[in-house]
Amino acid sequence: MEIGLAARSADALAHDVRAALAFDAVLDGEDIGIAVEDGVVTLTGNVESLRDAVAAERAVRRVDGVRSIANDLHVKSRDERTDTDIAREALHRLRNNVAIPLTVQAVVRFGYITLEGLVSWPHQRAAAENAVRYLSGVKGVTNAILIHEG
Repeated sequence: MEIGLAARSADALAHDVRAALAFDAVLDGEDIGIAVEDGVVTLTGNVESLRDAVAAERAVRRVDGVRSIANDLHVKSRDERTDTDIAREALHRLRNNVAIPLTVQAVVRFGYITLEGLVSWPHQRAAAENAVRYLSGVKGVTNAILIHEG
């Protein structure tokens, strides 16, 4: 019984933390991840400024039941792009190039893009790589697209 009660308390605390972040007028808490364990709240994700990171911490500090806070929020520099930003633009570039079939997908991790999928011709594989190689924030591209033979 006690385990269920602890899990319910963690869920309730996470709910209250999410509400506190949403209520704070200074920051947009939508992109902040929350993990709760034994009253310890861990905040993860990206924020636009140090002010937002501090505001999130202050909002969480006001929630009853929070015993400790791990503020793992990453403050983006002005020119830094997140993997989500890169993935959105990569998708846009891939979908707006008629030479690239819809079977091609881009996976972005730490600024590196991995292209996957199946194409009919070598020029389609090359077009996909060229479409994303020079996007802002991309550190490298791995082209794992396969060419369908047959």
